[in-house]
Amino acid sequence: MVEKQQNIVFGGNLWLKDVNLALSVSRGKLPDLRRAMTDIGSSGSYFGMQIPGEIEALTAEFDLNGPDKRIRARFGREPGDWTELYWYERIRDIVAGKDVGRMVYLKGLVNELTTASTSKGRADGPFGFKFTTIVHYLDREDGQTIHKFDYFNNTLVCDGEDLTATHNSLINW
Repeated sequence: MVEKQQNIVFGGNLWLKDVNLALSVSRGKLPDLRRAMTDIGSSGSYFGMQIPGEIEALTAEFDLNGPDKRIRARFGREPGDWTELYWYERIRDIVAGKDVGRMVYLKGLVNELTTASTSKGRADGPFGFKFTTIVHYLDREDGQTIHKFDYFNNTLVCDGEDLTATHNSLINW
């Protein structure tokens, strides 16, 4: 019999290294995962095909209820002076009636700040920031590694399996 699941996110929280932003976060968008595609053609074929290449650059976006100097202070940092973000989620499987924890770790740079406009002396919208130049991405759910991308170690783990181990040993990475 096929196991059925229906997962619903019931809450999330953002940490900037050791700073809890629980009361500040109004919206969070984790990186979309995409692979760059390369066209492959064969002589005389009626069909085109694309094969996946590298993981495209990752971007995460967050909106806060107001300006936060702890985030603003991280803008303008150079590569090597990395910022670490932790996103925690409570996921509820409503079929099994159990809670599952998810944690996403990102290491990168705050490269864009969006300030809120003001209207009648008050903020008229959220303060936002984009987190890019992501060199490490770790997605764990219920204690298992779903994805791990590590730019400096050339590591790609999917569903707990290191897909780059053979590649790295062949090219002596």
